[in-house]
This record gives sequence, structure tokens and C-alpha cells, in this order.
Amino acid sequence: MQTQMRRISFALVGYGRFGKHHANILHHHPNAVVEVICETDHIALKQARVDFPDAKIYTEPINMLQEIKVDAVSVVSPEDTHARIVRAALNHGFHVFCEKPLAPTSDEALDLLINIQKTDVKHMCAFIHRFIPSLQLAHKIIKSGEIGEVQHFRSQFLLDMREADGSLTWRFIKALAGGGASGDLGSHHIDVARFLVGEIEEVCATTRTWSEGNKDINDDSFSAIAHIENGAIATIEASRITPGHALTGRIEIDGTKGTISFDMERLNELTITEKNKGPRTFSVTSSNHPYGSFYLPVGLQGAHPISWRDCFAFQAHHMIEAVQNNKQIEPLGATFKDGYRVAEIVDVALLSAKTGKFEKVKFRD
Repeated sequence: MQTQMRRISFALVGYGRFGKHHANILHHHPNAVVEVICETDHIALKQARVDFPDAKIYTEPINMLQEIKVDAVSVVSPEDTHARIVRAALNHGFHVFCEKPLAPTSDEALDLLINIQKTDVKHMCAFIHRFIPSLQLAHKIIKSGEIGEVQHFRSQFLLDMREADGSLTWRFIKALAGGGASGDLGSHHIDVARFLVGEIEEVCATTRTWSEGNKDINDDSFSAIAHIENGAIATIEASRITPGHALTGRIEIDGTKGTISFDMERLNELTITEKNKGPRTFSVTSSNHPYGSFYLPVGLQGAHPISWRDCFAFQAHHMIEAVQNNKQIEPLGATFKDGYRVAEIVDVALLSAKTGKFEKVKFRD
């Protein structure tokens, strides 16, 4: 059993779809408490009062940050609001968890990184794929050399992000969200490539936009080829208007000795294929599961499968432990440095889509 420790108090900025999700995760963590919620939408605000009757409720984040006393701030508001809220949180010395992307552009993301590096607060960017146990195991296998020298990374992230009636959310608006399929979906797999294989050095990409209704609509479809620092080639495809895909998330890594495959629809499994041996697929929810002592009833009644929601709990647990025990967020978790670097790669990819050629990634951190 995990030892009970001091509970980390959180202020949550944003109580929309993802805000509710993060609030629920924190509420059920044994060492966290949601003390403050900020939301501007009156319907979401009303729901927050019902769901968290003991929490202080605010409608303006900057005023809230001036008045409250908490350990950490979780920013789950639209991307165009992140920079203003994070800067204010830093001014008051709060640890910061921020949904990805950090900001609509790499310039804004870099500014947040520069500001947070002047402090000693813990900072984490929500690249949730790092907390899928199957991909954590893939990371260990690759680093151990079991599949040899990595030569290829390939991935697909396909789903339909339109509303049920076909209408578009703020995520489709460039000024509010930055990149579309590139920044919202592709960024996840760009970070996975960095996490599993290595840093991306140059990118050649193409995008298409079919959605209509606003002149400022960002990209619906994104495909990229990237060169990674160790010499490997990465191919990343993402689309947000594919109604035939409920949620397709495929990741494959080829090494000189074998291949690792992961499929989001089979979240608990990892497949390894070696030459002349064929594929071996196994469940990652075993007795040595990375979060067995914290979350799963491993060993109580077998090894239970996990869900996508559980991965958010693992991510929150990582942040809470870092604050409690003064642990580092990296290399397992993504910091604001990772958030900035992914934003830089996305911007370079979008530049490449315009120029039609490979573009070098020049990090400024």
C-alpha cells in the first residue's frame, strides 16, 4: 500500500470536457484535492458548483491566482489562454500542469519556457501517451537495445473531431488552437517519436483542409516525414475528419533486430516481432506493472486491464509525486521544454507544408 502523504492542493482553470476529466482524476487521487475551480462559461460553471460544492469558484483566472493559496495550478483552458494564465501562476510561485499544446505558436511556447526556467517550480506538459504503460515498456525495450538500432518510426492518429451535428469547435480555429490535425493530434505522436527514439532534426510535411465555415480554419489532415538525430526515419499521419475511425492510434518502431507495435484500441498490449519468429503479443498488466502499487489491484484478483482514463490518473500521479517528493518530471514526464520543442517541430512542419521541402528544426531553448 502507498503511504499516505500530504495532500497537494490544486486550482483548476477550465471546467469544459477535459477540465471535468482532470478534476475527476485529481478528486479521486488519495493525495490530491481540488480546492479552486475557474470557469467562464456559465453552464460549465453551474456544473462545477454541483460537482465540487466545497471548492472556491471563480470566473476570472488572473484575479483568482492573486487571491488563492494552493500548491499547484492545472491549466485546462483553450490554448490561446495558456500563456497569460501560466505567467500569472508563475508570478505567485505555483507548480504548473498545462494541457498541450502550451500555446498556439512556438514563439509563445518558448516565452513560457524561458519564464518558467527562471523559477524552481515543477512544470509538466500533458503529453498523455508517455503514461500508457505499454509505451513505457516500449521505451525500456528500445533503450535496452533488445530490438537493435532503431531505423524507422511510423504512426497514425485518426478520428473524427467534429460535433455530432457536423459543427466545428474552437479546436478548428487557427487563432485559438494553432495547428489542427498537426498541432492537436500530430503533436502527440511527434512527442512519442522523441520519447521512444530521439530528437527530430528536420521535417517535410503536407496538410489539407476540407472543413468550411470560417476563413481561419486550421489543417484537417497532416502527413510528415522526419529525420531523427540517430539516423532513423519517422512517418507521422494524423486526421481529425475520418468518420470511419473511432480512434485509430497505431505506433510501430523497427530496429535491426525486431519490431515493436502498439495499437490504441488494444491499450493493454504490446507486440514484438523478431526475424523468423513471428509476432509475440502480451499484456502489460502483469505483476510488475509500473503503477501496480498505486492504482491497479494487481495480485489481488489477477492483473486487471487499464483504460484510457487510467493513463490520465498515472499522469496526475507523476505530477503529484514530483511536488510531494521534489522529484524531477523528466525524463518520463514531459516538461515545458518538451512542450516548446514539440511546438517548434509543428511550426516547422507547417512551414514545410508551404515550401514543399524539408525544413531544419532549429531549437531556441
